Amino acid sequence: MMVNTRPTGRAMTLPGGLAMGLGVSMFVTMAATLILTKLVLGERMQMQNIGYGILIMLITASFLGAMVAQGRVKHRRLLVCILSGVVYYCVLLGSTALFFGGQYSAVGVTGLLVLAGSGAAA
Repeated sequence: MMVNTRPTGRAMTLPGGLAMGLGVSMFVTMAATLILTKLVLGERMQMQNIGYGILIMLITASFLGAMVAQGRVKHRRLLVCILSGVVYYCVLLGSTALFFGGQYSAVGVTGLLVLAGSGAAA
């Protein structure tokens, strides 16, 4: 049975929702990076285990960014979530090119983690 609802006019455009999702993803990335840095410098976490922290950070950041984006756009959830992950991944690649001179490593693994996080939100 289909229920007719009145449009409220609160949905954002697709680029606006993706921008909000990207902002959340980047904020979570920066906050998690700060936390990981504090753990390593405080010797509560060994340098060999930082990969696990980065794994959790990438999945969480892409998941939360996709959730915010699809919550703002309010339609085409799968498309919005996947596009949010693609935008986040492109920004990560661009940041690597800008700050680290294009020395890419583990690009495929990062892509799969971002896809897993944004796909879980879908």
